[in-house]
Amino acid sequence: MTKIIFTNAHIVDPSQNINKIGTVTVENKNIIEISTEKISFKKNEKNKIIDCKKLILSPGFIDLKCHLRVPGDEHKENLSYASKAAASSGITSLICMPNTNPIIDNVSIVELLQRKARKESDVKIYSTASITKKLQGKELSEFGLLSEAGALAFTDAITSVHSSAVMYKALKYASAFDILLMQHPEEKELSDGGSMTSGKLSTELGIKGIPIEAEVIQVERDIRLAEMTNGKIHFLNISTGLALEAIKNAKKKGLKISCSTSPHYFSLNEKDIKKWRTFAKLSPPLRDEENMKLVKEAIADDIISCITSDHSPHDTDSKRLPFEIASAGSIGFESLLPLTLKIVKEKKLGITKLVNLLSTKPAELLKLNSGSLKKGNNADIVIFDPNKKITLSPKNIKSKSNNFPYEKTKGYGEVFLTMVDGKIIFKNGKLNI
Repeated sequence: MTKIIFTNAHIVDPSQNINKIGTVTVENKNIIEISTEKISFKKNEKNKIIDCKKLILSPGFIDLKCHLRVPGDEHKENLSYASKAAASSGITSLICMPNTNPIIDNVSIVELLQRKARKESDVKIYSTASITKKLQGKELSEFGLLSEAGALAFTDAITSVHSSAVMYKALKYASAFDILLMQHPEEKELSDGGSMTSGKLSTELGIKGIPIEAEVIQVERDIRLAEMTNGKIHFLNISTGLALEAIKNAKKKGLKISCSTSPHYFSLNEKDIKKWRTFAKLSPPLRDEENMKLVKEAIADDIISCITSDHSPHDTDSKRLPFEIASAGSIGFESLLPLTLKIVKEKKLGITKLVNLLSTKPAELLKLNSGSLKKGNNADIVIFDPNKKITLSPKNIKSKSNNFPYEKTKGYGEVFLTMVDGKIIFKNGKLNI
C-alpha cells in the first residue's frame, strides 16, 4: 500500500502535548508514525509525499451538535450535501441530533442513518438518540439497545426534558451504564412562545421575549439531579453568564458536568436581529453584548470545553415568515473554524486551545477513537492555514440550505486538506468525494 507522508507540518496534538514542526505518516486507514525529528524520504510509487509548508496539521474537527435533517427533511439538508460542507470545513466527524422525522428513538432509525451514511458520506456521521420517546418528555427511550446500536449520547435536541422526575430517572439509568446525556438549556414554560431574549430590544420590536433566567433555571435543576444520581450531563449552546457561573461552581465540586457553545453566541448578539431578521433567530436566542463577552471569557477560562457548529439548515419557506413563527437556526459548518479562530486570536489562546475545543475535547467526551494523532489511531486529519484572513460569503456554502447570518463577516483560517480514515476527501479547494 502507498504511504502518505505529510512533511514540514506544524503538528498540533493536545493529546500528546505536541506543538512542533514534524512529519506524520499514514498507511491504509491509520497513522503509523509521527515524528518531530528531521526525516528524509524517497519519493517513489510507495511514498506519496505532501509538503505542508508549515501549515497546521491537527486531528480532524469533531462537530458535537449538528442537524442533518435525515430522515424526513431532506429538502433542507441531506448527508451528501452535509458531508461536502463538513469536508471543506475540516470537519471529519458529525454528531447529529435526533429531532428528525421520524425521531431517532429506536434502533431501526439509528441503523437506517448508519446505512445511509456509509453510502452517501465521506465524513464520519454518528447518531445520538432521544432521551424520551418522540421527544415528548414522558417515557424514556431504550438507552441500552440504542447504545448498542451505535447512539453515542442521548438528548432531546432543542427541547429540554421538562419533568424533573423523568430527568432524574434518565440520569440515574444513564449513570449505571456510563451514558452521556446532553441537554438543551432552556426551561420550557418560561421560554414557551418566546422568540428572542427579553429586554428593551424585544419590546421595541414587539416580539415576545424569553428571560435569560430560563437558561440558568434549567441548568441549575439538572446540576442538582446530576449530583443526586452521579450522572453525567453536557449542556449544549450555553449563552448566558448566569448559567456559566452555575456550571463553573458545579465543576469545582467535581460533578460530571460539561458544556459547549457555538460561534453564534460569541460572534452575534441580539442587535444582529435587526440586520438579519429570521436568519438570526436561534435557539437559545441571541443575547446582549455583556453575555456575549461572558461566553468569550468562559472559553478562555476552560468553563466551555467544546465549540460546535450548531448547523441547523432551513429552507427559504421556513425562514421567510414573521419572526415569531419562523424556524430557529442557522447553518454553521463553514463558519466554525473562521469564527473560532477569530476568538482564539482575539483572546490570544493559541492553536492548541483551538484544537482542544474543536477536536480533542469532543472526542474525549464521546469516547471516540479520534481527536488525536497517536500512532495506530484512525487517520482523521485536517491541515489549515490559521493566519489566512477570509470574508465569509454565502457563495462558498456547500450546504443544501443558505440560512447564513455571516455574509461579509471577517474571520481567519483556510482549510488546505481534510482526510478521513486515510482517504483525502478535500484538498486545495476541491472535493475528492
